[in-house]
Amino acid sequence: MKKNDTNKPSPILWIIPLLLIILTIGVIPINLFFLHLPEWISIVMSCSCLASGVAMWLRLKGKYVGKTILSLLGVIAIALSLFGSYCNPYWNSVSFQSDVDFYCKSYDYELTYKQAKDELDYAMKYLKKIHPSFYEGIPPKIQKQYDAAVLNLEHTDPITVNTVAQQIQGICYLLGDSHTHVTVNYPDERYMKHIYRHREAGDILKGLNGQTWEQMLETDSPSFDKISYEVKEYGIEMLLRYVNSLEGLSYLGISVKDGIVYNYETENGEKSDQYAEEEDFLPYDEYMAYNGIETNDSTEESGFVYYEINEEQKAAILTLDSCIYNDEYKNTVHNMFKEIKEKEIKNIAVDLRNNGGGDSRVANEFLKYIDVDSYKEWAYDWRLGYFMVNIPQKEIKNSKYEDLLFKGNLYLLTSVYTFSSAMNFAEYVKDNHLGTIIGAASGNAPDSYGEISAFKLKNSGLIMQISTKKWYRTDNITGLIEPDILCDEQDALDYFYRECQK
Repeated sequence: MKKNDTNKPSPILWIIPLLLIILTIGVIPINLFFLHLPEWISIVMSCSCLASGVAMWLRLKGKYVGKTILSLLGVIAIALSLFGSYCNPYWNSVSFQSDVDFYCKSYDYELTYKQAKDELDYAMKYLKKIHPSFYEGIPPKIQKQYDAAVLNLEHTDPITVNTVAQQIQGICYLLGDSHTHVTVNYPDERYMKHIYRHREAGDILKGLNGQTWEQMLETDSPSFDKISYEVKEYGIEMLLRYVNSLEGLSYLGISVKDGIVYNYETENGEKSDQYAEEEDFLPYDEYMAYNGIETNDSTEESGFVYYEINEEQKAAILTLDSCIYNDEYKNTVHNMFKEIKEKEIKNIAVDLRNNGGGDSRVANEFLKYIDVDSYKEWAYDWRLGYFMVNIPQKEIKNSKYEDLLFKGNLYLLTSVYTFSSAMNFAEYVKDNHLGTIIGAASGNAPDSYGEISAFKLKNSGLIMQISTKKWYRTDNITGLIEPDILCDEQDALDYFYRECQK
């Protein structure tokens, strides 16, 4: 009879270290895609992984190759886990989660002082962790504003969701970074019922209560620090997003208790005032009913990308309203250039006038159809927690689609709404001398912050987005992406067709 080997090591001595290695690394995707976790969880998992490794070496005799391999994997897992939690700018972010409720609680929902301060401190925690301007510590003006915000919360009763948003935004405003701000998405906004009538008539909203938008952005206005912007024109456009709802006005610090006057200008240049009281602000369904708008009769809107060919002008216009890099975009651009080649089109306009940004790869994909061997890309600093990675300006080799190369004239139509990655698209064309910019200057500067990470504040439901990179324009050029042909943004397409006739 064969004698049992009582000294044979238990398989659990191999299994436990392997499982802990998997779990130690696994906290990163779990956090990014499913569940928010405190940073210290990675320390707990790393210590457990280390302890199991030590136990493996002490309990297992021989097996040096296997133990060495598991130990190396353990070291890698611990390094990745610690880096992933303490240096990863997306730790506890909602940027990659698909089931996020982006609505905050009602604008007048009340919070305790502790809840409000927790929101403020959470926002500051991630500003300090991932924003490039905090790399060497909290800037003095930010610390001063934070102390003032805490004091304001202590002396405010009641503290509402809008109160919290105002105090956090007061800090973000000082960064001069239009990407870093509090996003206020109210669940049940009430809209001024006369908006639709004025919009249909072509009236332009010029201000409120006799105050212009420029005056509302001045430091003696209660609204001046409620918007993050780098270009004043873009700041005005952001103001316009708030003033047509009761909740938005409250956030801007504008009361409608005693009524409010909307100052319009008609298409003929005449002044026109619209008085409104609180009862004139209606929930969405009532607003639609009041104005006789049937949602099921509305014209179906085009997608974010589409094109048209004008054979008479030998021109193509690609309208890109968002920088989304997906198959729809790639297929649309491919089909356009295929048709351009077939019809011998000589001029292309990319309409970015309503493009607020997204994925910068849309520009790289588009340029593969342009007959250029390489082009310059900007430099940037990337904040990774305790580290700042400096990426110098580089030359990108263009992976051209040789069978569909376009050798005609390229134009970009831009406006103050041309922002972030859309602005970068224009930067590629402008600074590499690839085409002509028509319209108005971009909504933010190339020398600015970007590449955001978004966080949801648990007590208020507010979304806080924070930049992780500081960009630098190519060849140390400064300033906005100014158009080569300056005109009113609404007339940019007409100017493009004039260029086609030359």
